[in-house]
Amino acid sequence: MARDKKQQRPQAKQKRQAPSGRIATFMKTPVQSTTQWFDEYFLHQSKLFYSLVMLIILMVSFGLVMVLSSSNVNSIKADGDPFGYFRGQLLYALIGLTAMLIISMRDMEWIQRFANLLLVGGIIGQLLVLVPGIGVAVGGNTNWIRIWFIQVQPSEFLKLGLILFIASFLSQRSVDLWDFNKGGKQALVAGFGSALLVFVTGRDMGTAIVIVMIVIVLMYLAGLPREHLMKFYGLAAIGFAAGAVISPSRVLRILNFFVSMFGQASEVDDGANWQVKHGTWALASGGIFGTGLGQSKLNWGWIPEVENDFIFAIIGEEWGMIGALVVLGCFFLLSKHIRNIASGARSQFASLAATGIMLWILLQALINIAVVLHLMPVLGVPLPLISKGGSSLIAVLMALGVVLAIEREPNPKQRAARR
Repeated sequence: MARDKKQQRPQAKQKRQAPSGRIATFMKTPVQSTTQWFDEYFLHQSKLFYSLVMLIILMVSFGLVMVLSSSNVNSIKADGDPFGYFRGQLLYALIGLTAMLIISMRDMEWIQRFANLLLVGGIIGQLLVLVPGIGVAVGGNTNWIRIWFIQVQPSEFLKLGLILFIASFLSQRSVDLWDFNKGGKQALVAGFGSALLVFVTGRDMGTAIVIVMIVIVLMYLAGLPREHLMKFYGLAAIGFAAGAVISPSRVLRILNFFVSMFGQASEVDDGANWQVKHGTWALASGGIFGTGLGQSKLNWGWIPEVENDFIFAIIGEEWGMIGALVVLGCFFLLSKHIRNIASGARSQFASLAATGIMLWILLQALINIAVVLHLMPVLGVPLPLISKGGSSLIAVLMALGVVLAIEREPNPKQRAARR
């Protein structure tokens, strides 16, 4: 009987903390409940927690400013409203920040269960792009779905689901990494299978490459033996080569890139090099200090959809080299904060999840910036937290909510050491 009473106490405590109970309490005493919630969430956290939250808000706010500055011309062309694109991005930012807040309040057990649901949902969503009337083509890629008035890019949420799934899998099979059939095989199937799904259904090679890179680096950091990693490298090389040669426009972009690497003007096809050429002009015209916010000339139709994949070119034009370096520094600082949180995580799952999220944000940012600087062929990936795009912004903020949840539940000894 005594044991039954002990088992009943945690259940009763959970019932008191159920969402329905909190809602009822909030309805009775809204001011007191809000104050109590604020104290529970924001007070007595680590300095790293506050630094990360402020950095996220700073980067999202800067992204909104740059979306407004770079999209007003295209927004006028679309519907006659210079603030149309900005208002949409502002709505996505609010949704994303709310999702980040909610996820950051959950425990690791809930997030680990949420991983499987998110991965399955991302796969189903990616398959829906093939359904007539639901799949939407944008810029040559059929990588979006539209249900009623809601348009979503499921591959962005698939990235987060895949990272959490692999982190959960590796945390349970860390001692089996030496055995490829027990350790690396499942991660290879999940990672490369997701990349193949995105490429086949959405014809989005940029997103597929990002997924493959995240999986390979995460498996390397997890300690997968070199002989098993070689299988990942080989399959990635074969997939990249096959994906490149089956698309004539992709072949032209790659040829333009390698021809220009030898210092010669590309004469293969000027249309394939249009964005890179004008992006370079935008960066060059910015100089050291930039032309000033809102003073860009290249966003007047010279770079198609400049507020998306080539927004870094407008940052360089309007804010100059100093502004571009500050943005690059913000991404490295964000990655440093996430890495510190990963190193102080309580569980291996939390550490691997934070590391995977860090890789996602940093690798995608570096790829985007490298494309604008003409250090890589054009791939078409957004700049996290800054480029226009609701799915990308919401998915990245959800991922950062996972990182904040990890930092809110550290080991007491680790927290004392960090402080």
